[in-house]
Amino acid sequence: MLAPILDIFVTVPGLNGALLGIPAMAPVASVSSAISQCPVMSGRPLKGNYPQYHGKPEMPHGISKTLNLASGKLQEPVSMPTTFPIGCKENICHGSMMVKHDEPLGGLERTADEVWSEAEEYLAEYYKENKLPVCDLLARLEQVEQDLRSQGYYTHTFDELSFGVKTAWRNARRCIMRSQWSTMQTVDCRGVTTGEEMIEACLKHIETANNGGRVKPTTTIFPQKFPGREGARIWNAQLMRYAGYKMPDGSIVGDPMNIELTNRAIELGWKPKYGRFDILPIIVVPAGGQGEPVMREIPKENIHEVKITHPTLPWFEELGLRWNSHPAVSNLTLSIGGIDYTCCAFSGWFLCNEVATRDLADEQRYNVLPAIGRGLGLPLSNRSLWKDRAVLELNQAVLHSYDLAKVTMVDHHSASDSFVRYYEKEMKLRGHCPGDWVWIVPPTGGSTTKVYHQEMYNYLIKPAVLLPIEEGWTTYFRRIGRTLPPDDNSATQDETDDSNLITITYGTETGSSLNFANRLQEHLRSRSLEVAESLVELNDLDLTKVSGTLVVVTSSFGDGEAPSDASLFSEHIDDLESSPRPLERIGANPVRFAVFGLGNSIWTKTYQQFPRWVDETLERLGGSRILPLGEADETAGTTEATFAEFTRALSIAIEVGTETHASKGHSLDEDNALSRPLGSSMGSMQEKFVDTSLVGRRALFDDDVTGPEHRSVYHLELSRKDGHPWNYDEGDYLSILPITANVEALEVYYKLHLEYDTVVDGKNVRDLLRNYIDLHAHPTKELLSLIPDSQSTTTALDAIRLIKFTPTIEEASQILRALPIKCPRVFSISGSTTRGSATISLTVAELYKGRVSGALIHTPVASFHSLTFKTCVQRSKFHLPSDPSVPLILVATGTGVAPFRGFVQRRAASHEHPGKILAFFGFRGQHEHLYTDELNPANLPSFMRVLTAYSREPGQSRAYVQDLMLQYMSDVIGMLDSGAAVYVCGSHDMGHSIHDTLIKIMKEGKGLSDEETRLYLTKLKREGRLLADTYTKGKTDTDPILPQGEQK
Repeated sequence: MLAPILDIFVTVPGLNGALLGIPAMAPVASVSSAISQCPVMSGRPLKGNYPQYHGKPEMPHGISKTLNLASGKLQEPVSMPTTFPIGCKENICHGSMMVKHDEPLGGLERTADEVWSEAEEYLAEYYKENKLPVCDLLARLEQVEQDLRSQGYYTHTFDELSFGVKTAWRNARRCIMRSQWSTMQTVDCRGVTTGEEMIEACLKHIETANNGGRVKPTTTIFPQKFPGREGARIWNAQLMRYAGYKMPDGSIVGDPMNIELTNRAIELGWKPKYGRFDILPIIVVPAGGQGEPVMREIPKENIHEVKITHPTLPWFEELGLRWNSHPAVSNLTLSIGGIDYTCCAFSGWFLCNEVATRDLADEQRYNVLPAIGRGLGLPLSNRSLWKDRAVLELNQAVLHSYDLAKVTMVDHHSASDSFVRYYEKEMKLRGHCPGDWVWIVPPTGGSTTKVYHQEMYNYLIKPAVLLPIEEGWTTYFRRIGRTLPPDDNSATQDETDDSNLITITYGTETGSSLNFANRLQEHLRSRSLEVAESLVELNDLDLTKVSGTLVVVTSSFGDGEAPSDASLFSEHIDDLESSPRPLERIGANPVRFAVFGLGNSIWTKTYQQFPRWVDETLERLGGSRILPLGEADETAGTTEATFAEFTRALSIAIEVGTETHASKGHSLDEDNALSRPLGSSMGSMQEKFVDTSLVGRRALFDDDVTGPEHRSVYHLELSRKDGHPWNYDEGDYLSILPITANVEALEVYYKLHLEYDTVVDGKNVRDLLRNYIDLHAHPTKELLSLIPDSQSTTTALDAIRLIKFTPTIEEASQILRALPIKCPRVFSISGSTTRGSATISLTVAELYKGRVSGALIHTPVASFHSLTFKTCVQRSKFHLPSDPSVPLILVATGTGVAPFRGFVQRRAASHEHPGKILAFFGFRGQHEHLYTDELNPANLPSFMRVLTAYSREPGQSRAYVQDLMLQYMSDVIGMLDSGAAVYVCGSHDMGHSIHDTLIKIMKEGKGLSDEETRLYLTKLKREGRLLADTYTKGKTDTDPILPQGEQK
């Protein structure tokens, strides 16, 4: 390779040995004579096209002097090394593009000839700048040529590497602060081979560069990219980056720039914190194309941040702004002499505009200017110039904060002055100085900075800092086959076409949704449609594998949350949010979907909340909705009618959209297809519910009033009849089915002319009537259709009276299938297994004619005549933090204190130091104060403080828990700042009032704006630090906690 090149070497007279750096040598007349004196290269001429060896070269056409319009100074380019494309085309300038079209990228494969061309020029520059003998240069070139012949690459010495790093900064056309290029230190980590070693080196780099706040320009270099192999990569654009979270409502928490990196970290197992300034872990992939990504959190001792305050505006601190001490750029490539270093970390110091104007102020980043404008009391209109004033205060705050923290930072005016001096010096010393004006001019200051007025030429020379060919994760995903598009030439079409397949999935708490899903499956199969063999729990549903039509049957639970069989579905959705519209199915039909929701409109605020979220989410992910959401309302008694209408409409929508139709002459008994098989209806309930006895009861208060105004609350203890211990966590619920009297069950049994042991759909009818069918619920539309003239008599009767008043009844099995199923009443458990698991505690308020509360309070205790209750434990999300040291703020009214009794018992039994508890409890008056003995200050554990409000205490003004929270606002804020979790339990109305109170506390106590308050509360919810367990107050013939479909 070198020999043919030597044939075109030329000699250039006029240069002397001193210029070439030949030591201890008298001046010579020409380069050739100098070479003749070199014992290594004697007789071999020097290749020439280097200005450092050949004097002033010819300049490219059209290059003229540059002018600084402010000072009037001219600068004349006198030399121009080899330049590379930067995107501009003939008659089209790309100068204002952030990333130029066709500019060189790092990490590309190169031929040995291409490497040689750049190596030759770079080594000539290195030897000249360091005044090394030319004979040593030629010997080095010969060695490089041999290495390229034998292995396709060569290796830099440390000095060559260090000089290349400095020169790359010197040539960085986009950097305004490169006048300090010669101070750059290089840390050689080319011997590092594993991901763990890479991360250790990155952490050491942070400390070295930070240098106690006096930031030291530092570059850490990892192994070079070798031919045919992937280079090492750091996925982070900077070693310290703040996470960005795309929230379900479309808003963004944190740094929007880092959403994709955040998603990659979460995929690798990082636990998101959903804060505005969460430091992301470092993710690396070692060189060679074989290793897996290695991820590690940055230890606290390596995190150096600056809290942003203002020298004259105290409220600025309440904005909660911060930034890291210095930029450690880590996803760029250093290209030196034909060798690419795809993995390196480069640190300098911040320009104040980088942090203030770009990172914090840009609308597409943290967008804090509106909050600052409001803080300044400025009208947010263009003519008020509020943005200019806000960004000025922000820059002043950032500079002040970094100075206060003794961390190096440069203001944009000093940087501008420095660059203009550097530019003039470079023109004289090197004869050229590349500069990208769009990047060089600071984003704040404009024409008030000197550099704004400086003309400059934009070109790329090497050594250089280059953008990578693609993101590190893209390279990795391509390697493992994750993101490669299908190859039409090699892909084979699946033999099975799933475009007509119907998948039915459900989310249920007590079995009702499963019942309807079963019925729907049987109906669609009866119409010869292709239905998946098995029903799928929402927890097990993988949307990426769904095709054809998806039908979802689900209810809500708790405060509009997902039922237990669907609790993991939202996490699956979060994982899919990083992929744009994954249900659109590029190249195929989108997934079609329909959702049927079970609900109870007595919960006006959360009615159909989870089904509606599922419906909206499937559309957002690219699915095609084929039916409006079916909303069944238990309170209105229209569940069966709504389901029948939904089922028929769904059949039509699916059949119109597929090639599978019922054959000609196919007859279908719609009523028979829609009727409910008792086996599928009751199986789930029978498996979950166990026989339970009341073994203890004491009145917490019981007034003397009779009738609807009667008020009482009792503490109850229940045990399982099978003797097994209870298994639950504090905050869980106990579901209890309403009692049906034996005489009522027998009345229906005989009215239907059934034998004693009649079995329908595999179930004993007497057991079903006694325990699972609700004879006191409103008749279903299906039941009314089976009883002659029932519509003309009354629909106000309950099911048992409708059957009793009907003269003759035929088709008893159809009547049984049409009877409504019992809906369990759900109570918060008011104890802890730390006090024993043989019994379970409830705190129950008796409602007028309450079917469950009345039975619990009036049945004999531990007696032969005691009633047996069907109960089951239901899991909730209203649980204590796993760390017992986390402080708690508890807010409750009335029986809402029930779960908190268990919380306190659990904390008191903890062997670790429990966190502080601040409780705000509300009751009507002292007479209705629950658990007065346990809540007596003298009996409280040392870590707990209880504040009580009475709303109807005679002789006192009304007070509510909201008032107490505002009165102790500073305590609430202090505990939240120390990481406290807030738990709210009470009525829906009370829950919303507490939410409004928290908003008021954030705005008045912390000075947050509306948007900042919303983000703050969203963050608390995402972190599991704001949980509500609320219910709707019962009516005369119901109980205090009723399901919404299956909802507490």
